[in-house]
Amino acid sequence: MKRLFFALWPDDKTRAKIDALNQSIVQPGRKLVPENLHITLVFLGNVDDAIAEAIQRDAAMIKGSPISLQFDELDYWKRPRVLCLTCHRQPKNLYSLVNALTRMVEAYPVRLDKRHYRAHITLARKARQRPSKQFEPIRVVAEHFALVQSISTQQGVRYEVLETWPLLA
Repeated sequence: MKRLFFALWPDDKTRAKIDALNQSIVQPGRKLVPENLHITLVFLGNVDDAIAEAIQRDAAMIKGSPISLQFDELDYWKRPRVLCLTCHRQPKNLYSLVNALTRMVEAYPVRLDKRHYRAHITLARKARQRPSKQFEPIRVVAEHFALVQSISTQQGVRYEVLETWPLLA
């Protein structure tokens, strides 16, 4: 079984900006390591190898255009105790990609989240509140989307990109 999700994967320069902001926030919680910073599109959960391969094959058929997001808000989600970056506005092509991926995986025995989609970058888990911090918005430009595996290790969770597909103009 593999724990999988589709995501937008920021480049190293953008990830460094996000991490610098994250490190400047003083608050209890478990901060994500820079290598794990991403924007989840669709969470699939635990998937057996045969279904994972089929989903990976089908994902190649998904089309979309490059996505530009401006992360300009810090948000705190009380129930999961998550501190995250969010966007005041989300572009239509982001919703189109999320909807296309969701429709594609509905054919498989995966448990999809039924909540309204909101782009976010998790900064810390076990957070306690939303910090009042001013910061320069961080722009993420995604020219591809990825299938990612969450792998538990003794050092914590590590995310491994299994495959990427281009978002062409």
